[in-house]
Amino acid sequence: MEHYIKTLWDIEQIKKLKAQYCQYADSGEHADEFAGLFMPDAVLDEGDDGVFTGRDEIRQMYKKIWPYFSLNQHLVFNPIIDVDGQHATGDWRLMQLCSTKHDGGDKAFWAVGYYRENYINVDDQWFFAHVTARVHFCCPYEDGWAKTPFGDLLSPQAMQELGLDG
Repeated sequence: MEHYIKTLWDIEQIKKLKAQYCQYADSGEHADEFAGLFMPDAVLDEGDDGVFTGRDEIRQMYKKIWPYFSLNQHLVFNPIIDVDGQHATGDWRLMQLCSTKHDGGDKAFWAVGYYRENYINVDDQWFFAHVTARVHFCCPYEDGWAKTPFGDLLSPQAMQELGLDG
């Protein structure tokens, strides 16, 4: 029975880790705290938006992208978490509401996707070891996913400044 209680405790701690990820990702003010959720050599793989290795790259990505957002809200749900000693895996569904800055004013977007994650426990604290984030669509609020499944989330200038235009 003790093993099951420990497993449930670990799952709850991993849920808390993910909640902190969302809280910090949505604040725009906690680059250090966000990066601190990851192992020193962790990988944050955001597909076409980049792969970031290590806390410093993750911190720098956070600082570079946030000036282009005026609102960001990550909603994660349906966790499937498997714990195996000091290692664990997790799958999450994502719904993200955000607004980005454009020359003509802010634009609102819906995004839906998933996270696939690996965690490591160090001294009774869970950290992200590898996070894969993918979106099924990221559409303008006004159009919806049926009409425009992928809109221009960032302005052309932002894409160029972030090196995402090529």
